[in-house]
Amino acid sequence: MRRFPVGWAILVLAIIAVVLAFRVHWADELHRMSEVRQTTKAPSRIYARMLIRYDKPPIYEEEYRMQDIEGVSTFKYRIRGFNGREITITAPASEIYDVAFFFGSLDEDGVWQLVDQPPRGKTSPEYTVYVQQSVDFKEGKRTITFTDPVYWATTAGRQYEIDLSKTNPNDLLKLQSTQLANPHYLAVVKDFREFGPPIFRQKIAAAQATIRAGK
Repeated sequence: MRRFPVGWAILVLAIIAVVLAFRVHWADELHRMSEVRQTTKAPSRIYARMLIRYDKPPIYEEEYRMQDIEGVSTFKYRIRGFNGREITITAPASEIYDVAFFFGSLDEDGVWQLVDQPPRGKTSPEYTVYVQQSVDFKEGKRTITFTDPVYWATTAGRQYEIDLSKTNPNDLLKLQSTQLANPHYLAVVKDFREFGPPIFRQKIAAAQATIRAGK
């Protein structure tokens, strides 16, 4: 009886193993390439805005507005006086990382954890901060209103919660409290105030001086 050569059998098995390994690898590679294509198609949009409104002259309101859409950044500053004079400083759209780095600073400084606060400390001006981010098909946005970021960052009091149904009246002096002071309010305001290249901040300072002078 004629035997099938062992060498050929080994060769056939080796070829089959190579083909199977190639198919598995190619399938994994196709899946990875598909994920990469999906990632590159994912929208990337960043918006940040701080509106500062005063209740007495000479400045009526200031506004910082930044955005980065698909890697193209734009930002501007606007100031308006009670006399109706308004100055706007706008940076041209450019593929720079200023806004992306700025938004990273806001994130690190806890902008997503801040909440509205009632008027405390110096009640003018009033700050309204708005942030929105769309990345990897996920979106989040937040609006926070507060006054006097120095007060909320350093001298805000403590908050006590009393549930009389669970609290022994004799233990009121032992109540647990929550510290309201949060340095992130001041940090976020400073992030906006210090944003931008030197020439941008210089123009902002000049615009502020013009409005304060009532020109």
